[in-house]
Amino acid sequence: MKKPNRKTLFPLLASSLLIAAAAAGSGLPPGHTAEAAHANEARTLTSTGSESFSASSSAQPSTTIDSRIDTTAETAESTEFMQLQQIKFLSATTGWVVRAGNSRTQKQPLRLLVTRDGSRSWTKQKLPGQYAAGLGLSSADSGWALVYDGSKKTSGTVAYSRARLLHTADGGKSWQTQWSRAGTYTDSFPPQNNVVVTGNKSAYAIVGNQLLLTRDGRTWSGSAWNQPGFVPEHLSFSDAQNGWAAGTMPSHTGAIDDHVVAVLHTADGGRSWNRQLAAGPTDEDNSDSSSLRSAAIDFADAKNGFVLTDDISMMAGDLYRTTDGGHTWTKMYAKLRSHRPTLVGLSFIDGKKGWIYASPGAGPIDGGLMITRDGGKSFASEPDAGYDLSFAEYFASGNGYAVGRTANGQDYLSRTRDGGDTWKVVYPAK
Repeated sequence: MKKPNRKTLFPLLASSLLIAAAAAGSGLPPGHTAEAAHANEARTLTSTGSESFSASSSAQPSTTIDSRIDTTAETAESTEFMQLQQIKFLSATTGWVVRAGNSRTQKQPLRLLVTRDGSRSWTKQKLPGQYAAGLGLSSADSGWALVYDGSKKTSGTVAYSRARLLHTADGGKSWQTQWSRAGTYTDSFPPQNNVVVTGNKSAYAIVGNQLLLTRDGRTWSGSAWNQPGFVPEHLSFSDAQNGWAAGTMPSHTGAIDDHVVAVLHTADGGRSWNRQLAAGPTDEDNSDSSSLRSAAIDFADAKNGFVLTDDISMMAGDLYRTTDGGHTWTKMYAKLRSHRPTLVGLSFIDGKKGWIYASPGAGPIDGGLMITRDGGKSFASEPDAGYDLSFAEYFASGNGYAVGRTANGQDYLSRTRDGGDTWKVVYPAK
C-alpha cells in the first residue's frame, strides 16, 4: 500500500476507497495477515469461580460462575458475529481484550482474551455479563471489569438493569463481584473505557454519574466530585494519587442550557477534586453549548495531558494541551472536525507524540487514525490502521494496538511496531 505524504495535514480523515477494499476478500483490511503463532490459542476448559458481594453491594445470594468454554459453540459463534468491546494493555506484550458474541443466542456472550507475549497467543475465559463497559488490569492475571446485565430492548434501544464491578486474580478463570447496583444502563457510542487501574489494590470506575474507587482491591465506595452539575465522561490517571476527569457542567450557577467542558483534578486519590479547565463551545456566536461534551482525555504522565472537546452543534471540537499537570492549558487545534468521522479517543506517549482515532459514525467519510508528532499542531492520516476504529493504545516503544471494524461489521485487533506507520492484524487468526 502506498503511504500518504506525512507532511500533508489530514484533519478530516477522508479515505473513502478503504470501504470497498475492506469489504472485499477476507473481510479484513488489505495487506493484513495474522501471526501464525496465534493458531496455538489456549482455552481453559474446567475452571469455575464463585461470585460474592461486599458490604457496599446490593444484597444478593452467592452463586457459582461456570467459566468453562464450549469449544463447539465457540467455533460456530466465531464465524457468525464478533465484537471487541474493550481492550487494555499494560505494555506491548501484556494485555486483555473483551470479545462479545451474539447475546441473542448465548446466555454468556462475553469472553476475556489474555496475551502475555505481544498477541502471538491468547488464553480465553468466560466473562460474566452481557456488555463490557470498562476494563483494567494490574498484571496479566489481576484486574477488573465493569459489566452490565439484564438487557431489554425498548423502542430500538437496548438498556441493562444492573451494573457490576468484577475482579479476577487468575486471568479470568474465576471472578468475584465486588460491587453491584440495579439501575438503567446503556452502551455508548463512541465506546469508552470506564475503568482505570493504578495499582494492585487501587482502581477507579465511572458508573452513571458516580465515581467509584477501591483502595484495598476488594471494596468499593463512592467519591463526591464537589462540583455542582458536573457530569463525568472520561478519566485519566498518571499514578494512584493524581488523576483527571473530563465532563460537562453548567458554565455558571443557575445556567440550564449553557455548558462547558470541565477538567477536574485530584491529587489525593479521588478524595477531593478541583476544576482546572472550563472549555467553551467552538463558536461562541453560533454553537448550541447544551450539546457540548468531552470527547476524550489522556495524560501521558503527571505533566503532559490532552483533552478533546466535542461541539456536536458545529460537528467540531478543540484540542487542548497542558505541560504542567493541568495548571495551564493551550488550545493546540481549533475546530477539528469531530463528526463524520466521529472522533473517538486519544492516546499520547508524551507531550508531542500521540494519536486521535475515529469512526465513520453516520458517515459517509471514513474514520481512521490521526498521528501527531508536534503536540497536536498538525496531524497526518494513517489509513493502514483501518477506516473504523473504536480503541487504540500507544506505547513509548513505538508499539501500539487498535480495534478496527470491517465494512461487514466484524471487529479485529491490529498491532503496530513503528508508531502507527504500518499495521498487522493479530486477532482473529486468519
